[in-house]
Amino acid sequence: MEEKMIAELKAIIEEYTDEPLPEVTMDTALTAEFGLNSFELFEIICKIEETYNVTIPDRVLMSFATVGDVVNFLKGEMG
Repeated sequence: MEEKMIAELKAIIEEYTDEPLPEVTMDTALTAEFGLNSFELFEIICKIEETYNVTIPDRVLMSFATVGDVVNFLKGEMG
């Protein structure tokens, strides 16, 4: 389940980058490694919410530093 989520998140993020991403892991930083601005990151979060049918509260969103943080949140929401 974790690997599938990482692959799905990578595909979502690649929609906002200029080139294909290298390997994405649980430890991959969300902004530094992808070169995303805050607007792009906001759009990605909206796409994640839509894809996984979840709402990510602002207080939780601010704690996301890595892909793993997003995956762990989604796993908790999806049971």
